[in-house]
Amino acid sequence: MSGTTAESTWALGDYPEMARRLRPAADTAVATAALEPGTTLLDVGCGTGNAALAAARLGATVTGADPTARLLSLAAERARGERLPITWLHADTTGLTGAFDRVVSVFGAMYAPDHRQAADAMLRCCTPGGRIVSAAWTPDGFMAAANRVLAAYLPPPPPGARPPSEWGELAYLQDLFAPHHITATTRGVPFHFPSALEAAEFWTRTAGHLQAERPRIEAQGTWTALHHDLAALFTEHNQASSEPDDTTVLITSEYLLATITPA
Repeated sequence: MSGTTAESTWALGDYPEMARRLRPAADTAVATAALEPGTTLLDVGCGTGNAALAAARLGATVTGADPTARLLSLAAERARGERLPITWLHADTTGLTGAFDRVVSVFGAMYAPDHRQAADAMLRCCTPGGRIVSAAWTPDGFMAAANRVLAAYLPPPPPGARPPSEWGELAYLQDLFAPHHITATTRGVPFHFPSALEAAEFWTRTAGHLQAERPRIEAQGTWTALHHDLAALFTEHNQASSEPDDTTVLITSEYLLATITPA
C-alpha cells in the first residue's frame, strides 16, 4: 500500500455500504449498554456512526471517535439528517480523552494497531461504575475466513501486528481487560446476496485495504482469481436453500458481544 495510510484505506472502499449491513450489531451493542436519557457514551471507532446514532436516539449524550475523517463526515451528515446532537472526534485510541458512563465499540477498537493501548484507553475513559461494550468478529467466524482468503493476495501484516479477530476471543479480552469482570455471548450478522459472485463483488468493493492493493493485484492478473476464491467461500458457507436453481446466498458472520465492568 505504497503511499496509503491506515486511515485512508478505510476511505478507499465503499465501507458505508458495509456499515449499513452492520447496523443490527450496533443496535444490539447499544441495547446491551443499558442507556438512560442523559447517559454519556463514547463510541470508539465509530465509523459512519451506527452505534453513536442509535445511542443518541435513546437520549444519550454521545461522542463518536474515529481516525478516518471521511467516515466521520458521513456520520455527522447522518446525525444532522436526524437532528441528533452528537460530538464527533477525529482521533484514534491514542487520542481518546474524557469520562463517560458507557464506552462502546462495534467492530472498531479491534482494528487498533496496539490492542492493549486501545483497551487501556477504553478503561481510562469509562467512569467508575460504568460499562464497556465491545462487538468483535470471532476468529472462527465468516469474517475471519474471508480475511484469510484475502490474505493470500495482500502484503503480510506489519511485524508484531495482532489479528483483529483476537478481540472476538473471550480469553483474550480477559487478558486485555484484567482484572475487570467480563461477560460475553456470541451473536451473528446476516448477509444476503442474490448469488455468490455478487457477494464476492460486494466484499471486494467495500474493503478499503483491498481496493488499495487492487492496481497491483490486477497488474499481476489475479483479481479474477480473488473473486472466484471469495465466491467459493460464500458457496461453502451458504445457509440458504440447497435447491439446484436457487443461487441465493445467506451467510451469518459471528461476533463476540462482551460487556466489561470496570472494578
